[in-house]
Parts: sequence; C-alpha cells; structure tokens
Amino acid sequence: MPELRQVSPLNWLMCWLLLSCLMISLLPDRLFAGGFGTWLANYRLLFVLGLILSATYFLSIGAIMLFQHVFYRKQRLVRQKLLRELLEYLDASEKAVLREFVIQRKSVIKLPVTEPAVKNLLEQGILTYAYGEPSEPGLQAIKPLMITLEARPLLTFKVLGLNPASMSEEQKSMILNNRPKYAYKQLGRH
Repeated sequence: MPELRQVSPLNWLMCWLLLSCLMISLLPDRLFAGGFGTWLANYRLLFVLGLILSATYFLSIGAIMLFQHVFYRKQRLVRQKLLRELLEYLDASEKAVLREFVIQRKSVIKLPVTEPAVKNLLEQGILTYAYGEPSEPGLQAIKPLMITLEARPLLTFKVLGLNPASMSEEQKSMILNNRPKYAYKQLGRH
C-alpha cells in the first residue's frame, strides 16, 4: 500500500472532487439557505457530473490494477509452466551444472558463462547473475551465478537425477565423476 506522500497530486484532486461533489449532491436542499442554496440548485448538475467524472476515474484505475494483477499472474503461471517443461528436457551437462549447487551446498557459485550448458541455462532463465548483470563481458569470464527464484521450487532431486536414499555407491561415484572440469578447479582440485 502506498504511503500518503507517494499519492499523486491528481489522485488527491480527484479524491477531493469525488468527496465534495458527493457531499453536495447527497445533502438535502434545506441545509443550504439563501443565495448559496440558490447557486447550488442552479449548478447541481455540474456537481453530479464532477461526481460521475471522479468516480469514473477511480473505477478506471481499479480496472487497470485488476487487469495488471490478472496479467502478471497469468504471465507468472505461463513462466512456471515453461520452466517446468524446460527442466524436464535438460541434458546431462546442464543437470551436472545444476547438481553443483547441491554438491557444493551453496546458493551462489562461480561458473564460466561461455560454457554452452551454463550459457543455455542463463538464456532459459534457470540461472541468473548473483550480483546483477556484469558490466564487463569477458571471453572466458567466470561469474557468480545462482538459480532463479522461479526455478528453485521446481528443481527436485528427481529432476537433477539424484536420489540420495536409494543410490548405490557406484551411482554416487558416477555422478561425482561426471562433474564439469571447472567445478574441480573451483574447489582447488586438479
């Protein structure tokens, strides 16, 4: 909810117009006597039009806000569906990159953004830059990356090809042996 100082002057004006026209239009004529009562009787139509205008203004703002809410909700649902479909069709190298977050137990790891699997995950919106978009693009740039907030709840052990409870030692060693070469360098192993 916006603070009072964030409300635009036009909204304040329209709110004042709505309230004043509403009060003048709804109050009985007997409350206004003399010249002021005659003037109000002559211009009551203008107050009714002001009431309609200001009410229409606020109704249109409400309609726009409702449309934006529905649009962004639909857009978020479409994005989640697309991410779910993308995660179903990950290849082995992309799964290996994503498994690194689990293996290293970190939410941010440094990865080479020119590596095809990493580049594809960035383009698909599964990975993102951890500290904002880098200012200098490097050819062999290693940048800190993280899994996007939309993709996190969709990444399960099943999607990554992991099942710690029922994996044999051979399967575990095979997953560790299939780790990307740059992951070993990052951990100080050669």
